[in-house]
Amino acid sequence: MRHGSTAAGGFCALALAWVALVVGSGACAASPDVAQTPLQAEAVHFWRAAAEADVDAAYALIRDNHPGMVPELGDLAFRQSVAAAYARARAQAPAVASYEGYAATLAAFADALGDKHIWSRPNFVTGRPAWAGILMSKRGDHWIVADEEASPPAESVLGGELISCDGRSPEDLARATLGTYRVDWSVGAQQVQAAPWLLVDEHNPFTPRPTACVFDRGGRRAPVTLSWRGVRREALTPRIAAAVGAGAAGFGIRAVGDGYWISLQSLLDPAAPVVAEVAAKAADLRQARFVVLDLRGNSGGSSLFGDQIATALLGPDYVKSVIGSSDDGDCDDVWRVSDGNLRQLQYYLDVMGPTHGPEFTKIFSKVMADAKAARAQGRSFSGSITCANKTSAPAAARPASQLKGKLILITDNLCFSSCLVVTDHFRQLGALHVGQTTDSNTHYSEVREESLPSGLSKFSTLQAVSVSNPLRYGPFVPALAYQGDIADTPALERWVRDQLNSP
Repeated sequence: MRHGSTAAGGFCALALAWVALVVGSGACAASPDVAQTPLQAEAVHFWRAAAEADVDAAYALIRDNHPGMVPELGDLAFRQSVAAAYARARAQAPAVASYEGYAATLAAFADALGDKHIWSRPNFVTGRPAWAGILMSKRGDHWIVADEEASPPAESVLGGELISCDGRSPEDLARATLGTYRVDWSVGAQQVQAAPWLLVDEHNPFTPRPTACVFDRGGRRAPVTLSWRGVRREALTPRIAAAVGAGAAGFGIRAVGDGYWISLQSLLDPAAPVVAEVAAKAADLRQARFVVLDLRGNSGGSSLFGDQIATALLGPDYVKSVIGSSDDGDCDDVWRVSDGNLRQLQYYLDVMGPTHGPEFTKIFSKVMADAKAARAQGRSFSGSITCANKTSAPAAARPASQLKGKLILITDNLCFSSCLVVTDHFRQLGALHVGQTTDSNTHYSEVREESLPSGLSKFSTLQAVSVSNPLRYGPFVPALAYQGDIADTPALERWVRDQLNSP
């Protein structure tokens, strides 16, 4: 999506200078509670001012563009969450004395709003976070050491379970740290995604790092004094990704035994050739014993790609009878009519339309026309915020699906945004859902990101509401959970075929 630009030139230039001095050197500004040099005092003042200005700008972005902020939509809980999160961020901003504190304050504001589409994206990250040589993995209610780099003569705790740190349970510690500054802790998939960061310190001044933890190794309790040291971010990132335990489907179609495997790792532009290949091979796919749609690693894009695959596999009449179409009248997504949102719609038509095909252009041309008409009439939304006619045909009245074999859908914990829409649609269309439980978001859609005044970060808002969907969309729990390493594609293929052959 478009990256907006609202940064003031002077403030941005000063910000870059401070980042070079403070973040680049690996040093933090001195605490305002201790004696400071003039330069340190100036740094403290700058970081506080940047936090206050950017918190205000992020709040204004949400207030002026997010559909949930319009009272007529009736989402009082969201408006209260925004007010409370803004008050907390504004109260914390005067204590900001470093870039890390600035970034943490914006992150906490975003995370408190209950939808991962709303984010604070810093333009700079800590190049050398500290870690204790331990990366955790969350498996159900258990915190397991998935990766380690033990410092001699420390005993290995690899594969052990974390019991406590400084007397706190891992759940309590994680909720107070990861659940405040990294993810929405109410969503299980996001807990899994954040878990490897539990014993990694990005120098957030508002979260003191633990000093000692207790692990269980085969029934034996092992106390460990944590040895914190710096680590290169580029070395740590792939290890964290592996500890999360998600997959990477890739893109394309391949034969698997007497079936086919469609890999669709995102719903962005790389999905288009896969959709075209499915359409070209539709006759063969429809006759196969099974067809798998593999969404591992898919965090969204445009759900139209998923609907197009469903139509090619099952037939347009069957798909429309189950999930409807883009011509469903007052069940369309509706946009909040604001200056920023209208600019984004124009961007969709001018820049994205030529690469996303005629159906995309048709949909957003109508949205733009409706939004302009609403603006002229003084209305807040491009269409009705009620949904009276979103109904599927009774099963007995539906045309038959043209797919002869079994339709199987695979997700992992990274499935988010439009991936959730595709998951929902394929489940309604009769797919057997297997793999891992998905992420979750709200019924708000169409993310847009804008630069904040300091030039140090970007912040996002949502612009539309899917009136036919419930307020909380997902998580979707598979009918068959995969307990193995979902990144191991050959093993996953064998497991899927075993399920097909089981009585």
